[in-house]
Amino acid sequence: MKIILPFLILGLAAVTFFYFTTPILKEVDALKIQRKDLSVVLNNATEFKKQQDKLIDRDNQIDPADKKNLNEFLPNNIDNVRLIIDINNIAKKSGLIVRNPNIVKAEAKEGEPPPPTGAAAAGKTADSSAAISFSVSASYETLKLFLSDLARSLRLVDIESLSFTAAERNLYDYQITLRTYWLK
Repeated sequence: MKIILPFLILGLAAVTFFYFTTPILKEVDALKIQRKDLSVVLNNATEFKKQQDKLIDRDNQIDPADKKNLNEFLPNNIDNVRLIIDINNIAKKSGLIVRNPNIVKAEAKEGEPPPPTGAAAAGKTADSSAAISFSVSASYETLKLFLSDLARSLRLVDIESLSFTAAERNLYDYQITLRTYWLK
């Protein structure tokens, strides 16, 4: 009995180890791996937080007037009514009246994908720009003044098309299509 008892205790210890301790050790190993992964994620989150704090500090250093100008130059969303009012105000300075303002949707030619806009070419979605079409009647000199004032305005616009037809003497009907952009 004295010889069998130690072997029996060793066998019982081995069975206990393999049935109870080994699964717990595997869980501990899995938890160690998860801890390591979570530690990496925590370090990344800490770095992102530092970057965010730096960007917030830089944003707070920008003069509010400059922020207002920047938001007017490239707004966060499109306000079609406000844009048409702004264009109309610029036109009034030159003595023009904006007629038939219309939001133009880009259409693809048959069998072709839609043409990329300036914003889409820069990696933005096509929904980040809108074309606005309108007409004015003016002399060539007055139109040049209007286009010059439009170029000096803070609003980012591209003239996509400009066509004209002769009306009265020294007066032309101009059809203008502008494209404006916003951040999304």
